[in-house]
Amino acid sequence: MIEIQNLDQLQREMKNLNLKVLDAVHDAVVDLTTDVMKQSMDLVPVDTGNLRRSIVVKYPTLRSKTPTGEISYGGAAAPYAVVQHEDETLFHPSKARGGTGPTQPPTQGSPKYLEYPVKQIAGKKFEKVILEKVNKFLK
Repeated sequence: MIEIQNLDQLQREMKNLNLKVLDAVHDAVVDLTTDVMKQSMDLVPVDTGNLRRSIVVKYPTLRSKTPTGEISYGGAAAPYAVVQHEDETLFHPSKARGGTGPTQPPTQGSPKYLEYPVKQIAGKKFEKVILEKVNKFLK
């Protein structure tokens, strides 16, 4: 037979633990969103610089039960941003590359300037980053 005494204290401790886990997940999503944003800024095509300057980054609300990071380009010119992202026949050579063709991994001026970092960063590191943050908070 198991007898639990001071159930109120146990419930408070469990609530605190849940909040710590939410805080850890929040921090992980912020870190991953920032990493994707930085890498996408290195890849986004630059002609006049308007597309690069149009970036909007939204971080999750603290203690959200569904923490989400969002990155978008284009603003009012979102259709232009979509074309630049999706049309793999477009190419915007940079002076640093001497006008050569697209490379793998992508470099500045490449299509998929947002998709590639998401796959490279979030796809490979997401679980690891969250687990590390949660373990840190629980210690």
